[in-house]
Amino acid sequence: MKKLIFGAFLLFSVIGFSRYVERCSITSEDSCVSLESGKKFTFRGYPFEGFRYGAVYRVYFEGQGNRKLYYTTSTYLY
Repeated sequence: MKKLIFGAFLLFSVIGFSRYVERCSITSEDSCVSLESGKKFTFRGYPFEGFRYGAVYRVYFEGQGNRKLYYTTSTYLY
C-alpha cells in the first residue's frame, strides 16, 4: 500500500511540473513572449536556435517561474 501511494505521488509530482505556453512568440534564441499574458519566458541553453523570430509556437517546459526553464518540446502554430 505504501508503494502504491508513493508511486502515485511521484507520478503526479512529475506531471505537475511540466507546463506549457499556449502561444509564445520567439524573441531570441533562448526566450519567447506569451501572447496571452505578455510574460517573457527564458530558457537554459539555446532551444530556439534556428527558429524564425516572431514565429508562434506552443512551448512545453519544466521548471518554476519565468527564468532558467528547461525546454522540453514545441509545436509550430504560425
